[in-house]
Amino acid sequence: MALKFRAGELEFTATVAEASEAPSPQTGDPQRTLTIQFRAQKMPMHEQVLVAAEQRRTGGLFSLSDSGEPELEWRVRASTFNYVGTEPWGMNHHVWRIEQIERLAIARLLIGSIELVPYDYAEAVSDDGIIRLAARASISQTDLDILSMSSDVVPVRRIGISDITRRMTLTYLWADQSDGLAVLVRCVDVREPELTLDSATVTDDPLADLVAVLTAKGILTSGDEAHLRRARHAARRVANIDGWPLAQLP
Repeated sequence: MALKFRAGELEFTATVAEASEAPSPQTGDPQRTLTIQFRAQKMPMHEQVLVAAEQRRTGGLFSLSDSGEPELEWRVRASTFNYVGTEPWGMNHHVWRIEQIERLAIARLLIGSIELVPYDYAEAVSDDGIIRLAARASISQTDLDILSMSSDVVPVRRIGISDITRRMTLTYLWADQSDGLAVLVRCVDVREPELTLDSATVTDDPLADLVAVLTAKGILTSGDEAHLRRARHAARRVANIDGWPLAQLP
């Protein structure tokens, strides 16, 4: 099978030598990986191809329809070439391993019962499938109060990206700005259950477990948990939520 590709001003037709497909760890949709082969008959094109392979490591390679319109976006994961023939009649044969790119557009972020509409959002997935996300959004006082009392592990849905509910750890900052309350939240997939301090019970809320252990020892009283949560919430207040990069959270 032959496909047309465009990388900036470079256009070429390549043969698909190998194709595979697997569910995307971020959306669950099928995500394709191809090995493509093509020839650069002249040295200027060969040099363009070498530059394009380096510049398209994170995206910007497009497969084209029969009418020449971009259909799918790809990244170049690996590239090799070899010269076949003798000068000046030989040519360079290129092999690229390319991976389909998903451009994510979140509509709403659901954290437990809280619904946020992010105006700034980023997420990434590790090689072992762990999703990390960060979002900046306005928030009501009621929802901020709920967030302040939330467990450290919460159900999260990324509406517009996936309908799957994920168990994720939650960290946040908040600010009372001139245009209202705003938060910066960071969530990371939970893969293994966390344990209480006595390593006996699976928990989603280490703070609650700490209070339970210290209460049992007579160090705290049963009413101290809410006080500790309020103190932790107050410590997470910042002057300007927009001044914090999405990746920098405590």
